Amino acid sequence: MLKNALDWVYSEWNRKAVAFVSYGSAMGARGVQQLRETAVELQLAPVRISVHIPVATLLAHYTGGDVDAGLAELDARADALIDDLLWWSTALKTARANTEGAKQ
Repeated sequence: MLKNALDWVYSEWNRKAVAFVSYGSAMGARGVQQLRETAVELQLAPVRISVHIPVATLLAHYTGGDVDAGLAELDARADALIDDLLWWSTALKTARANTEGAKQ
């Protein structure tokens, strides 16, 4: 279903940056790996850094436990992901504008 949704708006995705946040252990990371390949085919620019929320943090959330410690461990990685996403978004926006200006 996700792949179909991504394909449906193919042209809107072209030449834009994308980042991934997943949850779970290995399966979340494998899902991101598959989405990266799809993103490249949609002419998206996936940033290298991704954030994977551990199962223990999710379990703590669902059982009413303390999730702050688990999420605090992700702060630096999330900050780096956002920084990269913003940098690439700005760079690609500028490049798209220059390409459109050259066509006119």
